[in-house]
Amino acid sequence: MSFGSRENSRSLGSPDTLYRFTVFTDVYAYTDAEEPITFNGISYMPLAIDRDSVSTSGSLDKSQIKINVPHDCEVAELFRVFPPSEVVGVTIFQGHYGDPDSEFLAIYSGRVVSAPREGSEASLACEPINTSMRRPGLRQRYQYGCPHALYGPQCRADRNQFTWTRQVIAISGAQLTMEPGWENGSGQSAIKFIGGLFEFTRSGRSELRTILRAYHLSQNILLDGLPHELQAGDYVKVSLGCNHKGINGGDCSVVFNNINNFGGDPWIPLENPIGFVNRFY
Repeated sequence: MSFGSRENSRSLGSPDTLYRFTVFTDVYAYTDAEEPITFNGISYMPLAIDRDSVSTSGSLDKSQIKINVPHDCEVAELFRVFPPSEVVGVTIFQGHYGDPDSEFLAIYSGRVVSAPREGSEASLACEPINTSMRRPGLRQRYQYGCPHALYGPQCRADRNQFTWTRQVIAISGAQLTMEPGWENGSGQSAIKFIGGLFEFTRSGRSELRTILRAYHLSQNILLDGLPHELQAGDYVKVSLGCNHKGINGGDCSVVFNNINNFGGDPWIPLENPIGFVNRFY
């Protein structure tokens, strides 16, 4: 128990902190020590990094912390312009320099939710993983339209079947010019891509944006955020959107042939049966 002896010692303690950030399969590892530290096969590189104190009062609100890093740190760059599509996890380990057992204990585990810049620093706002207990989620309502997320686990539509690879010709902010006839092959007009997905590669990872507008008889589409690092001439993937209607021209039935997984109720009566209109005379 070398960690405990150094932690309780008045003279032997020399605390070092390790910060491990994970984005899908990518790992970013830093330490506030002056030299690199290897722990569990991962090399933690020195960085001008510090954090708030970790609270263990039992209140989830007080468990949120901020980690300050240089504004050009790789993790902070992930949030520049538009946040990443994947969750950025963070785990903080605490140990002591010179510990022969190289024992570092996890003192915090959570995720990065934002990275506002303050001068030459970026402040990574983190919340613990147990904050998910505060979000019971949305309940399914009695409604006309389908509440399921398109291509999600409740929708179950096969995204690969309704996705095509196309080339970007020009970029102007969040508005892109696609190759001529980019919607051809889908069997649908360009407007059917509204609400669909736009996938491109950023730093070797897939990033997603929602298609807000797709103009009829035009090569232009509008995304819900800037496609950071996307270049003219790159190839991307575009997926059809859905109007979340089940019958009477609904995309769930006509486009996706997925009516068995429709989550709405299109037979809701249009008139209130207990309203002021007497149905008997």
